[in-house]
Amino acid sequence: MKESIPPNYQPNLCKGKRVVKHLEKIKQMDLQEEIIMDILSRLPVRSLLRFKCVSKFWMTLISEPYFTTKHFNHAKNNQSFEKMLFLNREYSFHCSSLSSDQLFEDVQGIDRPRSGKLWGWNIHCCYDGLVLVGVRNYPDKDFILLLWNPSTRESVVLPNPKFSQEVTCTWGLGYDSTSDDYKILKIDGKEHNEVLALKSGSWRKIDDHPATDNPVLSGMDYLAFRDGALDCVDTPSNMGYLAFVHGAFHWVDSLLNHSMVTFSISDEVYGEIPLPEGLDLVFDIMHSKQGVSVLEGMLCVYSTRIHHQEYTFKLWVMNEYGVKESWNQLFTIQSSDLYSITPKYMFADGEVLLRCSQLRRSGSVFKISNESSGVWPQSDSECIQDGFVYTESLISPKLLTWY
Repeated sequence: MKESIPPNYQPNLCKGKRVVKHLEKIKQMDLQEEIIMDILSRLPVRSLLRFKCVSKFWMTLISEPYFTTKHFNHAKNNQSFEKMLFLNREYSFHCSSLSSDQLFEDVQGIDRPRSGKLWGWNIHCCYDGLVLVGVRNYPDKDFILLLWNPSTRESVVLPNPKFSQEVTCTWGLGYDSTSDDYKILKIDGKEHNEVLALKSGSWRKIDDHPATDNPVLSGMDYLAFRDGALDCVDTPSNMGYLAFVHGAFHWVDSLLNHSMVTFSISDEVYGEIPLPEGLDLVFDIMHSKQGVSVLEGMLCVYSTRIHHQEYTFKLWVMNEYGVKESWNQLFTIQSSDLYSITPKYMFADGEVLLRCSQLRRSGSVFKISNESSGVWPQSDSECIQDGFVYTESLISPKLLTWY
């Protein structure tokens, strides 16, 4: 005997409606998560660290590598995420937002990445919100190298190079998109150049450039005002850094009068880029200074000439990477008391933040390229060793290393 079936019974249709509603609910939840992620990815790191406590979902979301990348992509295109990191003579760190209208009006202290009886701190370089810091006289060690994120306050101790860390060595930090790894290049001028890939955890010696002898690096400054006159000094804090842009480190060398040296981070191959016409490479540390820097993703080269106690600073930018004809001289500054100038940052209006050494006072001062701007700090009692621009990020130094 056949069972009677209700005339309006449609089992598959009812089940199908339930499935559709369930899928729509899932899509709605996914959409909500995407909206939340998009909103959070535009917030400062300090807020995101607090929001990790809101729920397990937010904790997981903010900790995801995908979110870290999304947040950093927003941050590097937003000037409000750009900060200046300072180190003073007492080895304390400070940071400030970057605004040409309110420059250094919100300077705040930052805890050092390591506590204890440490001194001899030095900021070597910054990249992608990460800071390479060297510390001397660490307990039981003469030297340690730290990778530090000043936004999250997270740091990790890196392996020491195989060769000794001479006073004259300098450093560069960059990202290798081919291997998805960060690398550190160390140059010491004594045929002991080395590379550290963070994922490998070990340093490798590399060959020197065949035609170079004395690298001149961004921010390198042998001169200091001492005992009423300029003198040549040699300390870890004045050795400069390697400029990294377009996947390569850059510097000028005393044996190359018309080109700068490049070193590809992926291929680990040396190359050369022609220098601009009108740049006088005179390698006399008492009468000239040259260097390479990066402003708004553009390769820059600069020089300071000293003549009869007058200092002339010139800055060029390369509008099209690798094309000699694209060099453009931005400006010239003449001064009677700023004897060493290094470009640090370019504002949206084209003005450039400069780190300067000033006669009759120790440490560094900062000014905007506009001639009418004053210097900071104004007080002679405040002594700044150096300042580096970094971008707020959630990038974890510990997750970049495999040791």
